Amino acid sequence: MKRSRVSVAVCFAIVTVVFPSCSHRASDQASNRQQQLIVFNAGSLAAPIADLLSEFARLHPDVTPKQESSGSLEAARKITELGKPCDVLAVADYEVIPSLLVPQHADWYVIFARNELVLIYSPTSKFSDQINSNNWYDVLLRPGVQYGYSNPDLDPAGYRTLLHWQLAEKYYHKPGLYNQLKSGVPAKNIRPKSVELVALVQSGELDYIYCYRSIAEQQKLPFVKFPPEIDFSDSDKSDFYATAETEVAGNKPGEKLKVKGMPIRYGLTIPKSAPNKDAAEQFVEFLLSPEGQAIMQKKYLTTISPAVASEVDRVPTRLRRKVIQIGGS
Repeated sequence: MKRSRVSVAVCFAIVTVVFPSCSHRASDQASNRQQQLIVFNAGSLAAPIADLLSEFARLHPDVTPKQESSGSLEAARKITELGKPCDVLAVADYEVIPSLLVPQHADWYVIFARNELVLIYSPTSKFSDQINSNNWYDVLLRPGVQYGYSNPDLDPAGYRTLLHWQLAEKYYHKPGLYNQLKSGVPAKNIRPKSVELVALVQSGELDYIYCYRSIAEQQKLPFVKFPPEIDFSDSDKSDFYATAETEVAGNKPGEKLKVKGMPIRYGLTIPKSAPNKDAAEQFVEFLLSPEGQAIMQKKYLTTISPAVASEVDRVPTRLRRKVIQIGGS
């Protein structure tokens, strides 16, 4: 009897040791199977990227997406200055990537969508029944009209607004128009990213805001469509766009980057330090697919197909069939 009790006790002891060990192994295996996907994106990409991530997660239940939206320059600096982990960076101006990330933080980028700059308002905005593509600057300069734009050091829509005003001065032959329009915006009307301004125009705090057409369409808000010479939509107008120039904050304190006018083109990359490169490549592959492009088009982005790569031979192998070389056909 004593031997029997001892045997049972030993067996029980063995069981209690083995099961926790098996439990930990199963938990570790499940943890290893689950991947995170960290995406930093421009504010104007918040809605389309959210929809893309939602569908991607449905197709890849082993991936947990994490999305962070901010101004494109701010998103890039999260990587270059703060060292935050990021798997995919998607920005509203592809030039942010070669200017701030290449070669230290990224090897390549892909240009995947287009947009245009517009002036958004609401039905209750002052003179909303009078403004049009010919008189918009006169309306903005009327007493009592409040208009705003995003911070040029953080968001491409901000520096594009300044470039747009320079071009408008030339296009309309109105000397001094740039300074008039810029001085008409108090500091409180300049926000970190353009999409933050939407709530202010919807609430009536601002009458007009500079933003992208896709945002106006998503929010069902009226907007002034500018001539293509000043809205950055037309590649054929690239030479004229390039006659406008401004400066924004660089990577280091006190450093400045010169920015010239150019067509609005969205870009993305997978940073060298991406912690989940496999999930990142799968997501970019999905974004560039017909299904991914259809999702972006539903959010009023004009997709570029095939997407254009800075250096195809540096793009991950699985993505190369989705892109062509810049300057290629």
